[in-house]
Amino acid sequence: MTTRALVRIQIGRPLPMYAPLPVDDQEPVGAQAKALTGVVLDRLVRALSRTPVPFEIQRPDHAVWSFGEGSATFRVILRNRRALRALTSLDQGRFADAYLAGDIDLEGDMLQPFELRRRLKDVHLLASAWRFLQPLLVGQVRMNRRAIRSHYDVDPAFFLGFLDPQAPCYTQGIYLDPAETLEAATLRKFAYCYEKLELKPGDHILEIGPGWGAWCEYASARGVRCTGITNSRMSADYLRERAKTLGYDWNIILTDLLGHRTHETYDAIIIMGVIEHLPQYDRVAQKFISLLKPGKKIFLDASACTKKYELSSFMVKHIYPGNHSFLVLHDFLAAISRTPLRVVELYKDSYSYFLTFRQWARNLDRNREALVGRFGEYDYRRFRLYLWGGAYEFLSHSLDCYRMVIQQPTPFPEVA
Repeated sequence: MTTRALVRIQIGRPLPMYAPLPVDDQEPVGAQAKALTGVVLDRLVRALSRTPVPFEIQRPDHAVWSFGEGSATFRVILRNRRALRALTSLDQGRFADAYLAGDIDLEGDMLQPFELRRRLKDVHLLASAWRFLQPLLVGQVRMNRRAIRSHYDVDPAFFLGFLDPQAPCYTQGIYLDPAETLEAATLRKFAYCYEKLELKPGDHILEIGPGWGAWCEYASARGVRCTGITNSRMSADYLRERAKTLGYDWNIILTDLLGHRTHETYDAIIIMGVIEHLPQYDRVAQKFISLLKPGKKIFLDASACTKKYELSSFMVKHIYPGNHSFLVLHDFLAAISRTPLRVVELYKDSYSYFLTFRQWARNLDRNREALVGRFGEYDYRRFRLYLWGGAYEFLSHSLDCYRMVIQQPTPFPEVA
């Protein structure tokens, strides 16, 4: 079978295979524009003809190209010539930008489009270089502050539109059954965390990146005192109001971990899904040591990959700017090994993170109308790509997830 045999055109009326697009009021049709459809198809045939994922592309004139064998799992809808140009570039970043602009839409099984990513290029040298120039120019603490605020300083109602409403935790739950609710999985994780940290009423804990207060609520209900540090003013303001509403005395500090100065030490440290924003592991480990009482423990979880700073151009541009990185486990453990800290438990939890991301994405899509009406298409679309893409990365093992418990040893008594 030839590669072209795997591509079909379905149309409502007879058209030649390389029919020109209809005239666009914004862009007059010239010789180059007339040839654009043919160029697109030729490039797509070469790049995608052997795709294991059957899918469709709907042109601006509503003709449909079909790729692969069997029923289509998803459809790419091209709204205009800008969409065609983004598609023919076979560039992940340009495709994502076109989707965010509304030039391209995606319908169907939202996990399946990400199967095609490896067939697209994603080389943006200037954007990559700028990630690492910024910390040198403004300092790591200021870079962290800017990057965190660009992601989190959105009205909390947006995040609460896809997180679990009863336990709005922005990291994975612990699932025993895929049919469980996200609330059940999240509360199981909180119980696990509480038990492993050996917490009791009256203990004072530090949460790094408390988000929207789910863990603080859980711990406070059990008599634990909570301090949280965050770079997000939106999060800090929300948490302070939430604490007043619930009658809890949370100490919420607007600061970066690396810039945090205090003589206080804590009975436990909780850092859920935040180490990705703190890739300077040696500095982080030293902060842990200075903030934790002897004999006490840290709970940490993170999404992980095997190469430091490996992020797509879409993620850098629209989700997490700066030199942030998924956890690189061997580098992190090496940094911990250079300190008195010791890892006492380590567990791989990738499937639970897939289930969590998938539920977040489903919640986002279910609440689309309300979220778009209040926050606009851009925020909805960027998080739609991010959440479905994250679910796919965990399902395909491109990303891993780990949770761990780390202990600050108690000094040995002096021998007489």
